[in-house]
Amino acid sequence: MKFRRISIAIITTTILVGFALVEAQIAWDPEKFMPLEEIKPGMQGKCYTVFSGTTVEPFDFEVISIEYDYTPTWHVIWIKGLSENFKQTGGAGGMSGSPCYIDGRLIGAFSLAFWNQREHANIGGVTPIQMMIQVTQRGMTPNPDYAGNNLFNLRKNFAVQDIDFLPFGKTPKKSPNQFDTPLLSTMKYRSAVIQTPLALSTMNPKITEVLMPVLEEYGMTPIQGSGGGTPVKSAPVASGQIVGIEYARGDFAAFGYGTITYIEGKQMLAFGHKMSGEGNVNLPLSGGYVHFTLPLNTRSSKYASATGPIGTLVQDREGAIAGLIGDYPKFLPIDAKIQTTDGKIHKKKYEVARDPDIASMMAMIGVWNIIDSIEMYRGDHQINIDTTIKLAAQKGLDAQEINRRNIFSSSGSPGIAAYRSISPLIDLMDNPYSKVIVDKVSIDIKIEDKRKTAIIEGLRVEKDNYRPGELIGISVILRPYLENPVVQKAQITIPQDTPEDQVTLLVSSGSSYENWQRQRAPLNYQPKNINQLVKLLQRGESNSDLIVELFIPKLGMTVQGEEFPEPTVSMLSVMNSQTQSGEGGYTRGRTLHTEKTSTDYVLAGSRFLRIMVNRNAR
Repeated sequence: MKFRRISIAIITTTILVGFALVEAQIAWDPEKFMPLEEIKPGMQGKCYTVFSGTTVEPFDFEVISIEYDYTPTWHVIWIKGLSENFKQTGGAGGMSGSPCYIDGRLIGAFSLAFWNQREHANIGGVTPIQMMIQVTQRGMTPNPDYAGNNLFNLRKNFAVQDIDFLPFGKTPKKSPNQFDTPLLSTMKYRSAVIQTPLALSTMNPKITEVLMPVLEEYGMTPIQGSGGGTPVKSAPVASGQIVGIEYARGDFAAFGYGTITYIEGKQMLAFGHKMSGEGNVNLPLSGGYVHFTLPLNTRSSKYASATGPIGTLVQDREGAIAGLIGDYPKFLPIDAKIQTTDGKIHKKKYEVARDPDIASMMAMIGVWNIIDSIEMYRGDHQINIDTTIKLAAQKGLDAQEINRRNIFSSSGSPGIAAYRSISPLIDLMDNPYSKVIVDKVSIDIKIEDKRKTAIIEGLRVEKDNYRPGELIGISVILRPYLENPVVQKAQITIPQDTPEDQVTLLVSSGSSYENWQRQRAPLNYQPKNINQLVKLLQRGESNSDLIVELFIPKLGMTVQGEEFPEPTVSMLSVMNSQTQSGEGGYTRGRTLHTEKTSTDYVLAGSRFLRIMVNRNAR
């Protein structure tokens, strides 16, 4: 018994010490650090950074001024670079966090540099080490409930080839700005804070066009074609070396990076400014390799790639990012099986960091980029896609799998259709009902080099009066792409309980049908819990189906996400009450019956006509 008590005491002490080590903050050490009040204009020192490879090089600087309250609580040490290596590039993207010393004591991290400086006017700013250390005082434990702050508003910023892939959002009115360097004359505000380069393994200008305005708003700059591999398997984890987040790794890579400022034990400080400013987080940190530093007249940038995970980012705040060296959170795996037009099968794998705001974007962009790379950027095609999103089992979640299967065809990029097929991740990761863990995403794709699309041009029926229970034969006129019109036969049976009155017969494509349903019963597309959301994400009409619907303009209701075509008197009374709101709403018509007919085309459009239902009709 005594031995047991001693063992429990030892275990408890070990656990508490472990937590204490994780929670420990970096302490102020006057022998290592120089406080702001000791720094004066005219003092000289050295900053350390990697210009190429993994070799940390110094560059000399001179303090030219101290600016207090550059922003609230952020003071800046303004310096001028003196060494030739720094004069060639000036402050460069990826240089944020480069440690700066005076008389062997760390004063802070290089973090600011102006745009469009004249040659040899190499002015930059240093974030004081006091401000950076204060970030660790907010706690050095990863946040297990990290859920993001909707950093990247995909609903507002992503519009590609006029495709509305957002299940419950509105189609943006216009596409993002072109991927062009803004002109000085535009007077667009540009922060002196050095932007974080986001290295992407893509050369597709459409992808960077989509990403540019989103990333730029939050201090990131996409660097095309630099997200691939490196000539080394690992890089030293030390001050002056590259560090960042691999938002995607594998057959598609995206790496946002800066520089390590200071390491104490397993604790790390970097950047000298925020990455996205989300506070207490839980994201994987990776080391990096600098291929070269590209000198530019606007602002130079390091051209780097990730070498692999080295730890966990736990704090992302105004003065610095702070992390723990060692273990790192798991990535979300994406498996893609792609059969190209030549019949070859390509198996591609990549994984994305479980950042609630960026994971869905990277998963979608990744498969789009891979398809465009191994097949084509644009051209006539037909693509069959089968996507499966597997969810971790959890209490209150009825289904652990979302499967979406469909066919697309156009003369644009086949990658965009695949990109669209993973869009349920947006709603899953940004849902307000329950934290959902996605275990895996699998996507099976078959591409053919033909365009098989058709527009619904018209429809005909044999008469305009029908009896309840009678079969309606329909001739639908389709116009295939670059071909003469064809007639597609369809049919629908009028339900026996259909009231005698005018009925609308609607023939539509899958996408047009979904749009109509959103207009008819919008509250059906506003889930009230996680299971309703998953159910909505499961639904979706085949683009090759001809959908025939009968409906009448009779009032219905949606309550708590469920439709009631024939609400009771008591339900209507409650809905009309002035003592409640937000529980439900009316629908614009009642669907009587729906039938589907498969076709050989990817359809678009809709047509309708009105018939009379009469029990005495012949």
